[in-house]
Amino acid sequence: MIKACSPIAVISTFAVCLLQGSYSCAQASGSIQGERKPAGIYLAPNEQHPAVALPIYLKSNHGVYVSVGTERSFMGAALTRAQALVIIDYDPQAIQFANINRALLSASEDRADYVDLRLWASPDTWQQRAQSLLGEDKATLLAASSWTFWNQKVRQNTWAWGNAFQHFNTEPKQPNDPFFACDYLFDDHLYEHLSQLAKTSLILARLLDLRHQDEVRFLCAELQSRRLVLGVVDTSDVPSGSEAGTSVASTYIQVFSTYAVNSTLFLNTAPAKKTGVFWSYFAFTNSVIRGHNAATIKRWYDIELDKIRANDQLLALLDDPDAVVH
Repeated sequence: MIKACSPIAVISTFAVCLLQGSYSCAQASGSIQGERKPAGIYLAPNEQHPAVALPIYLKSNHGVYVSVGTERSFMGAALTRAQALVIIDYDPQAIQFANINRALLSASEDRADYVDLRLWASPDTWQQRAQSLLGEDKATLLAASSWTFWNQKVRQNTWAWGNAFQHFNTEPKQPNDPFFACDYLFDDHLYEHLSQLAKTSLILARLLDLRHQDEVRFLCAELQSRRLVLGVVDTSDVPSGSEAGTSVASTYIQVFSTYAVNSTLFLNTAPAKKTGVFWSYFAFTNSVIRGHNAATIKRWYDIELDKIRANDQLLALLDDPDAVVH
């Protein structure tokens, strides 16, 4: 299995109280114009070959990984060696997943222990292990509803999105295997990075609506006040979720761009032409985005989405000249 690059120093002063305000976000593969899917529909990771995006991940500045979705957030933060992870989503079940997963990572002693807590441990074991935690993580593992939710939505939900969780729970050994080079259940380096983030209160999960510019600004201002640099803003396929998707994306990206550094990456994904759980990835650096109006950014996104839909190959596009020269 491909191992991630060596860990970077982790900032340990990320306050647990960050973003106490409640938001509500466009989820990975979610729609935009009031067509929200049923809660929990995207809990299982429907992008089963995220290694396609490794050429983009490796360009990260290792700053905060801000992401919609569930496992894509944790994998992205691990692969980019992010200094912190902030999960944002409109779906409360995605946020519940993130909070429970953070608590399990924080309570775990090593990767094997985490896998046991995640896949097999009883409610009594969760409650016993909660005694070693503090605050929200402790409350999360003590709540019987947390174990029930996890048992139903993660452990038993192995069929959704092409058997996604079943594949995630199986060690990838070949490049074509689902989650090859990205599955922290089977990679010590990836697990250890996420565990360290969890144990130092550097993983947060909050409801947020990307259509609301004031909420995006507040998020950015909170991160900036703690001198945390935006590394990757990963909004999955929000731009392609509906006809208005690229318009919405161009607006919230302009807001993020104001607070971002030149090396910040704005990452997205779109379903590939080939059928199944295959996705291509594209990203723009803030040095390219900054200074352009929403209409220009929307045009770039439309170009990338059209290119991906027409291509039989899985793509990882960064500052694609076919887009940014238009």
